Amino acid sequence: MAKADVRREEGSQRPASPRGVTRTARRLYESLFSAEERAALKEAVEGNDLQQEVELLRVLIRRGVAEGLDLETLSRAMGRLGQLLRVQHVIAGQAAKSLDEALAKALEEIAAEIGL
Repeated sequence: MAKADVRREEGSQRPASPRGVTRTARRLYESLFSAEERAALKEAVEGNDLQQEVELLRVLIRRGVAEGLDLETLSRAMGRLGQLLRVQHVIAGQAAKSLDEALAKALEEIAAEIGL
């Protein structure tokens, strides 16, 4: 059993909730953000969309190329962009849809090969 699974909140019979930790962290850092930033963060969380972050990272990569940033930094930024796009793909449900489509196509091809 993982360490996180056995951790318990004081006086509780249930494992510590990651969601409760997130709420506590949000309150802990809340004073560091302006009202405008808090509103933007709330909107981002509710929207469950990473498109603006993808666009921002692409702009930053373009700026880095234009400014002659070193290859290592650009490579790391592009790697992060790839990770962000994969996460966005999963959030949008496209990963499951693509897998379903690929499996259906494979089954159709197998059926055609064996004459069904």
